[in-house]
Amino acid sequence: MPRSRSKVLVLGGGYVGLYVAWTLEKHTEVDLDITVVEPRAYMTYQPLLPEVAGGHVDPRNVTVDLRQAFSHAKLLRASVTGLDSQRRVVTVRTIGGEEQRLDYDHVVIGMGAVSRVFPTPGLAERGIGFKTIEEAVGTRNTVLENVARAAAATDPVERRKYLTFVFVGGGYTGVEALSELSDLSKKAIAAQPALRGERPTWVLIEALDRVAPEVGPELSAWTLEELRGRGIDIRLRTTLKSCEDDVAQLSDGDSFPFGMIVWTAGVKPNPALDTMDLPRGPKGHVVANERLQVVREDGSWVRGVWAAGDIAQIPDTTKRQQPAFYPPNAQNALRQGVLLARNIVATIEGSTVEQYRHASLGTVASYGVGHGAALIKGVKLRGLPAWAAHRAYHGLVIPSLNRKVRVFAGWITEAISRPEITSLVAVEHPTRAFHEAFGTTPSKEKK
Repeated sequence: MPRSRSKVLVLGGGYVGLYVAWTLEKHTEVDLDITVVEPRAYMTYQPLLPEVAGGHVDPRNVTVDLRQAFSHAKLLRASVTGLDSQRRVVTVRTIGGEEQRLDYDHVVIGMGAVSRVFPTPGLAERGIGFKTIEEAVGTRNTVLENVARAAAATDPVERRKYLTFVFVGGGYTGVEALSELSDLSKKAIAAQPALRGERPTWVLIEALDRVAPEVGPELSAWTLEELRGRGIDIRLRTTLKSCEDDVAQLSDGDSFPFGMIVWTAGVKPNPALDTMDLPRGPKGHVVANERLQVVREDGSWVRGVWAAGDIAQIPDTTKRQQPAFYPPNAQNALRQGVLLARNIVATIEGSTVEQYRHASLGTVASYGVGHGAALIKGVKLRGLPAWAAHRAYHGLVIPSLNRKVRVFAGWITEAISRPEITSLVAVEHPTRAFHEAFGTTPSKEKK
């Protein structure tokens, strides 16, 4: 007797969602109805966002169009508003505002993480994160625009404010983004005759006693000295108390005006989990076992529910010291996505599901062209070799041949041409010119 078609809902179109759908599509031996629920039309390859900010990679080239990526999986552009595991129903709100109920046989929780923020006075009004392509482009435009404003300013105090930039959070993502934007600001200043002799001020605020801990203690210490040698003001064991009125007030008692503040102080599971009746870990992640099945406290499977990636707490049984969990990074998310899809197929066929086991390949970090740190299978690299390893790895791993070719072509073009330092901040306010033609100012800028 033939099996009935199994409905698979994939919540989230990031690494997990993309690789789950891709892998399921290859299993033609089972009859699957696959729907990916994601508000955006594309998946973003986040490891290259600092290169987008630095101008080395075109923003479109770190995205994968989800409709074009799938052969028969459907994309529903919507946000998840609830999940009832007893009734096996997910509720969503489409980008058009319509409420829909979707039933499932299997559902994948893969919505990733969002910026972890604190109620710091002024942060919501003046800060910007670095998790999305829009934020990467926004920080780039702000740096370039602030340099232009500084060149036009006659007040030295105002000029110094525009040339002061703050990063909060010294993990390797923050360090990578700061390094790229710092280099960008120097190139932009050099192109402004009015700013001859001026130098930008970049301040990195980190609550811990080190930066880029992901690359290990030795390379972390090297990174600290590398950044300070490039003129970065690094404040360790320091927190941001307030950034109201464009003035950063620090826990060490210092305060100064700034032109941009970027928040890279960690992430937290997607808050859509709050609308679901699923078991959660101490840090808010959905709890899963080694087979990527969402499990209750007694270890029993919440039937039909799977999870992977940044949103999930997945035990790492390869570590000697337990309990241990896999870190939230791309190499785990994409591998978990592939295995999860195979386990769904195995469950439908009644065969054995596999455990997720992956020994980390290491960490590669780029600190601007020719600079970087890498820990690859115990081998430590610094400077140019680490930077080259970073580009080689991510250029090869970014999904789809189309994007690989475009990224490498962009790097080659950049190597033989002048740096691109054009601000496109006006793109963020597309209706402004039209309203100015009427002699009016729009009550709300559309972005």
